[in-house]
Amino acid sequence: MPTPIATKPEAQSPVAQNEPFVPTDAPAAGSGTSEASSTPSTAGGSAQAGSSAPVAGQRAEAGSSAPVAGQRAEAGSTAPVASRSAAGAGGKGGTGGAAGTSAANGGSAAPQPGSIGNGDIGDPVAGPAPRDAAKVQGAPFVLVKNWDFGTNGTIRDIRDLNSEFLYTDQWGTIANGSNYGAVIVAPSADLAVGASNLGLPNNKQPVEDPARPTREWTANSLLAHVRPLSATQSTVSASKHDAGCGSFTAKWKLPSGGARLGQDLLWETRVRMPVPLAGYWYAIWTAGQQWDHGAEMDVMESFGAPHIPHNAFHTNSVGGSDVIDFSAWPEGLDAGGVPATARDLTQWHTWTWVYLKDDSFVVYYDGYEVQRGTLHWTLGGGSSGAKIDMSFLFDFGWGHTQVSDVNISLPASKFPLTYEIDYSRVYLR
Repeated sequence: MPTPIATKPEAQSPVAQNEPFVPTDAPAAGSGTSEASSTPSTAGGSAQAGSSAPVAGQRAEAGSSAPVAGQRAEAGSTAPVASRSAAGAGGKGGTGGAAGTSAANGGSAAPQPGSIGNGDIGDPVAGPAPRDAAKVQGAPFVLVKNWDFGTNGTIRDIRDLNSEFLYTDQWGTIANGSNYGAVIVAPSADLAVGASNLGLPNNKQPVEDPARPTREWTANSLLAHVRPLSATQSTVSASKHDAGCGSFTAKWKLPSGGARLGQDLLWETRVRMPVPLAGYWYAIWTAGQQWDHGAEMDVMESFGAPHIPHNAFHTNSVGGSDVIDFSAWPEGLDAGGVPATARDLTQWHTWTWVYLKDDSFVVYYDGYEVQRGTLHWTLGGGSSGAKIDMSFLFDFGWGHTQVSDVNISLPASKFPLTYEIDYSRVYLR
């Protein structure tokens, strides 16, 4: 296992994006629907651990009334609309919005309803138009990847998840080197990778225990839990890497981004953390197979520092130029016009990253513009840097050995920590 680099010094806490593990072999600079239900299902048939409101598997946008299990309430609404299994909702069997139609794409293949997509702009899939499409000038975007989680969606079970995602990061590690406190759990032994320098039995990635599931499905979402690795341990410590999490990385990736891709990108993800816990580590981000202080885009990152329990996050590029200063997260959100009452990460929120072929970008959070700037998708983020690819990462973790606020220990009885993802969609034009 390569040695991870240290995190950058903190000007104040919470910090902006930590510097991730970089493998030594990566060059550095210069060198099927079911009735809507909130009851989750697993391969082992285990039921979800009980939690306080909001209940995992139900969804209500900020400002809406209490949700009905398996139904979706749009922002500001008082009654949830039909679940995504209905035609036109963009889920399994639905046709969604106008994005991805052949007319919008100059004669490309007709979109296929209810499919995930292969990432090819010439072979679009049917689904909803982007939430923030009206904010972006130009031609409509085409849906190329529709990761719609839940038994009513396109990622319906562990087989679908295995087909589309890795249980490592883009460098093949299960804890960002040895940075993260919780390690990614493999769903089965045949998918477990070697994992040295983490103190794990046989230097091997842990495998999910059906009696204590790491990942569970509801009709309309995937639950990703963080749990102690052993049912008998009394304490969980970030430094011991004795917690397991349900993070994953898309197998599909783009060959580059921005000007080097030559296409506009829109990535939209709806997610929440219904059962929070001190020390959580939560991020939706992109980076390449090589990294030297960029290029990277943290569409959203937050962690459970004592003074930021679960009501703030930052959005930043690494290697780029940002307009909003997120060195103090609440002030950054203030600058983006996000009301203090709209920052609770236990509620459903939608993050959208628009990255254009002129290397400019903007990030929306529930429609609020929380960042914009310029980023060259190269090694180091410079205008003349080497071209890199782009991976899509979903961190549903806990703890960090290089960030003192979350390099902590907790009683095992405090767990699980639970995240919940509705969908993540990639559009191109």
